[in-house]
Amino acid sequence: MSESGPLEPEAANNEELDRYSRESGRYTHAEAEGSGKEEDPQLAESAADHASAEELYPVLAKRKRRNRILKRVAVIVLSVLLVFGSAAGALAYVYTNSLDNALAFEDEKHTDKLDTSLITPATGEPYYVLLLGSDSYEQEDRDWEIERTDVMMLVRIDPEESKVTMVSIPRDTPYVWEDGGMYKINDAYHLGGASASVDAVSKLTGVPISHVAVVGFSSLADVVDGLGGVTVNVDTELTYQDALTKEWITLEPGEQKLDGSQAQIFARARHEYVENQDVHRQNNVRTLAMAIIKEIVQKPLVELPDAALSVAECVQTDMKTADVLSLAMAFATNKDDMKIYSATGPSAGDFMEEHNGMWLCYENPEGWAALMESVDAGEEPAEIDYEATQIVPGAEEASAAEGTGEEGYVEGDEYGYYDEQGYYHEY
Repeated sequence: MSESGPLEPEAANNEELDRYSRESGRYTHAEAEGSGKEEDPQLAESAADHASAEELYPVLAKRKRRNRILKRVAVIVLSVLLVFGSAAGALAYVYTNSLDNALAFEDEKHTDKLDTSLITPATGEPYYVLLLGSDSYEQEDRDWEIERTDVMMLVRIDPEESKVTMVSIPRDTPYVWEDGGMYKINDAYHLGGASASVDAVSKLTGVPISHVAVVGFSSLADVVDGLGGVTVNVDTELTYQDALTKEWITLEPGEQKLDGSQAQIFARARHEYVENQDVHRQNNVRTLAMAIIKEIVQKPLVELPDAALSVAECVQTDMKTADVLSLAMAFATNKDDMKIYSATGPSAGDFMEEHNGMWLCYENPEGWAALMESVDAGEEPAEIDYEATQIVPGAEEASAAEGTGEEGYVEGDEYGYYDEQGYYHEY
């Protein structure tokens, strides 16, 4: 069953709409109040997807602006010191440490247990990095945060062979939290921080993970603009409305250079695709990641430190400045032989009544094992028939998953479900 788009709640009053806005950012009270019109859920989601967290939440904005200023100052000073060479070695060391601190996770929730979750690779051997794209919302007068990682990508890095393999982790992959409850794997970050995401993906794929890096979607534009744009091939026309400027932005099909705002649209768009919407979005994210890598390694060596660190300043990671620069230099010196592979894990699924009507991917341990066998060997991932190995509920359970109208369940979509009163609840 292919994924369907968001559905509107049936008969929700303004108070409920306001609650939906607070919890998910999908329904806006201001647009619905007094209009007498049903809200377009696709447009609402588009606006929420592209809204800047800093614009909406002042505390987060102030903190992120301060951190970016500190990182930018450290990047500039470090680049100057590197140019002047060993005579400035002591000062370079001081500023490198400052930048290391700026790159580090701020919240103890993300550093707790991280040392035990990450596995140090053997010298010269390939290793895995978990990249997370996080939406983080925070408000001054509230004591809650919503953090989900709709983008989860496991990256195998082999500097010796100049190979990078990117594997998308479908966000709807089943995940059992330590309380025994069933969740989606993109909830791991919210439930237990970066270490929980690392543990979840490591268990799913069967490989040790050595590093983790988190990029906020609101920072993606800064990453791309910091590189002067990136070149990608857009496979279909994509049209979205900017939530802040209210301008409609259209990306035409074909190879083109994208700025930061356009790159955000490219990475988030999915409704233009009729089927397998999230698979298409994952493909676009991997395409964008490849474009960013290529843009960095194509820089002249004298520009490489600033290019690599301009990306790093928008990231929270356990990696050190020296690690980032060393990795960039290794690939830049072998850029002509560099190979980048990409694939996605099993993503087919359905609504599961036994889990409150939640849309989940089918379990598929054999499919994951087949994929990771080629990835771990450094080979180009082969086409895998995931349908042949996926574990689908029996006929009786599958029929129930389509929506039977039984008490306590009304069919929803991959984002949430409707209760008997018609109110919509996010997972």
